[in-house]
Amino acid sequence: MTDILVWPHKLLKPSANPADVVPFTRSGGRTLGGTKPAYRTDLGHWRVDLQNVALVTTAQKRTWDAISTYLGGASGRIAVPIWSIDTAPYASGKPESTILVPHSDDSTFSDGTKYAQSPISIVSSGVTAVGATVMSMRIIKGAQDLSGLRFSYNHVAYKTGQVLSIVDDVWTVRITPSIAQLIPAGADLEFHRPTCVCNLATDNAMRRGRNADGVEFISVSFLEDTRYLSDLAAGIIE
Repeated sequence: MTDILVWPHKLLKPSANPADVVPFTRSGGRTLGGTKPAYRTDLGHWRVDLQNVALVTTAQKRTWDAISTYLGGASGRIAVPIWSIDTAPYASGKPESTILVPHSDDSTFSDGTKYAQSPISIVSSGVTAVGATVMSMRIIKGAQDLSGLRFSYNHVAYKTGQVLSIVDDVWTVRITPSIAQLIPAGADLEFHRPTCVCNLATDNAMRRGRNADGVEFISVSFLEDTRYLSDLAAGIIE
């Protein structure tokens, strides 16, 4: 899988994170009766906003500037968070934190740290092909409801819609947008902290003012990196 920079959501934390799929529709204009029919021509792309990111400490400001330099304008690529904690399928019915666990033999890393494990475990059931808008999933740990959720796989974001069937603990649901990369059977799907691979909405979207009092709250907008998705679908990158 291509290495992608991930937004440091704990250090550069927004006060709000509006994110949703923007449908693409076309209209032929108003009819003689005054109505304006619109037709959806594709499944759209994500727009993600990080609103009022606090830049107070030196570490926050330096990290912000480093990301801005790395991206180099709207052509750069980064995986940004999509708020889902309010609807994610936690088994307890309320938000849960990431779990720290040791290796299977109860050992830890050399510095004593443990693995970070999601409190939600949902995997793909069967292979999901590129272009699919229906997907089957199996709940290992989580609430027994998979409609109206956000998730990601390899930093590509999706939403679940209508539940089509539930057979032997396998949930088959509609999803949007369509699958951009083949998802193998048994793949871990990220419902706890989903991310979306994006570009800056504009070249100067991360410009900051360097206020005299040293405190800034900056909002930045991102659009899903459709070029990256096209390369995934074509097999140019993995």
